Amino acid sequence: MKNRSIIRSEINNYYRAKVISWLASHIKDKRDVPEDFPTHLYLGAPTKDEEVLENKDAFLSFCAEWNTVLPAGHIEFIDKAYDELGTVKVPIHLVFDTPDELATWAGHLVEYHSAVRCLDLIAQEVPELIDSALNVISSLANLSWIDFERMVAVSKWFCEHRDSECLIRQIPIRGVDTRWFEIHSHLLLDFLRDYLELNPYRKDLLQLGLTPPPSLVRMVIFDDELRAKVGGMRLFATSIQEMEQLKIRPDRVVFIDNLPTAVALPDLKGTIAIITPLNHIREACAIGWVGNAHCQYLGSIDLKSFAILHNLRLYLPNIESVLMDEQTLLSNQDLWTNDDLSAFDSAPVALNQSETHLYRCLIDGIYGERVRLDLERLPLALIATALGCSDEQYLNDANLGNLALNNMLGVSSATNIDGAVPYNSLSSIHTTVTKTQPLNEVAAPGSIAKPSGDFSSANAAPKAEKAEKQA
Repeated sequence: MKNRSIIRSEINNYYRAKVISWLASHIKDKRDVPEDFPTHLYLGAPTKDEEVLENKDAFLSFCAEWNTVLPAGHIEFIDKAYDELGTVKVPIHLVFDTPDELATWAGHLVEYHSAVRCLDLIAQEVPELIDSALNVISSLANLSWIDFERMVAVSKWFCEHRDSECLIRQIPIRGVDTRWFEIHSHLLLDFLRDYLELNPYRKDLLQLGLTPPPSLVRMVIFDDELRAKVGGMRLFATSIQEMEQLKIRPDRVVFIDNLPTAVALPDLKGTIAIITPLNHIREACAIGWVGNAHCQYLGSIDLKSFAILHNLRLYLPNIESVLMDEQTLLSNQDLWTNDDLSAFDSAPVALNQSETHLYRCLIDGIYGERVRLDLERLPLALIATALGCSDEQYLNDANLGNLALNNMLGVSSATNIDGAVPYNSLSSIHTTVTKTQPLNEVAAPGSIAKPSGDFSSANAAPKAEKAEKQA
C-alpha cells in the first residue's frame, strides 16, 4: 500500500524517464497530449481479504488518505465489502490525463511549461535544431528567457555563417558579448555540436568559425633611435601579426618574464625587451627582426624559467641566459623564496651544461627544498650591469650591493657566500646549442616542449659533474 510520499517519488522517476518523449511528441507530432496518456499508476491496494483483515488499521488509513483532495489527477476506486469492515471505497489507480497533471505531482510543472515554450520558439526560428534542442532541453529551459532568446539568435547566426572568421564583438546580436560567451559557451557548443558536426573533444569557440582577439605582446625599447621609429614610445603592446611589420632592427632582443623589471631598466644601446609571450613563443621567435638579433633570456632561477628557456631555445638555438647561473643563486641567498611548482615530467634538454647542472640541483634539493630566486627580487643594478649598462651609477650601486651583502653575512670581500672567489663579470657564462630540425609545436606555458632536433651534446656531462661535486 503506497502512501502519497512513496507514489510521488515513483512519479518523479517516471517523469524524468518520459519527459523527452512527451516533448518530442508535442513538437514533432503536434500532439498536446502524448499517446501514452491517460497514465495509470497502481497504488498497491491489497488483493486478498486476509491481507486486509491482518492490517485493518493500515488499510483504513490508506483508503482515507486517497479519498482526500489531490493536487492533480484523479483516483479510480472500487467498492468492496468486507465482513468486519463493511463496504469500503478502495483506491486502485492514480490516473493522469495529461503531462501537466503528472508534472504537477513530480514538482516539475514550471520546468515542463518552460521546455514546451522553448521548443516552440526553436521550431519557429531554427527547426533544424529541434533534435539537438531535445538533447539539452533541461539546460536551455533553465536559462532566463532573455538569454534563451539570445541563445536561439546566436545559434541561428552560426548556422547561417559557419566560417565567418568574425570576432565575438562582431556578431550582430543585441546583448551578446565576450562575457555572455564566457558564461554560455559550453551550452552553445553542446547545442550546435551535432548539427554543425563539431569535434566532441574540443571546447573552444574557434570551431564555430570565429577569430580570436589578437594576442598582444608587450615590448620595451631601450634605444632612442629605435624609439623614433615607433613614434617615440618606450613601452607599448602590439599583436604578433603586427610585430613583423615594425620598421625596427635591434641589435639585441632580451626576453624578460617580469614587466616591472623591464620598465625599470635604463636605456641600453640597440636593445629591445620582449615580455615573454608564454602562449606564443613560437610565433614571436619566428619574427624576422627577432631571429636576426642577438637574443638573450632574463628569467628567475626556478624550474618554470628553465622550462621557458628550453622552449625559447628550440626556436632560437643561440639564445643566451642572463643571471640564470649558480653564482647568481648562491650570491643572493637572502632573496630566496620557495618554488610552488613540482618537478617537470621531462628534462629540458635544450639547456647547456651549466644550466642543466643548476636545474638538476634545484630538482634534487641540493640548495634546500624548493629553492627559488625570483627575478624581481634581484637588485636592479645587478640586472642592468649584467645586460651591459655602463652607467656609473648602476656600476656603483651593484658594487655597493655586493659589499653590503657580504658585510651582512659576515663574508670577506675576497670570497662569496659559498666560500669561492667572487666572479669579476656580472654576466652569465653562455653556451649556445645548435638545433638540427625545426619544431612544429610549442609547449604550453610552464611546460617543456619536446624537441625534434639533437640536443644530446648539451647534456653530455651533467651527471659526471654532479657526481664529482657530491664526491
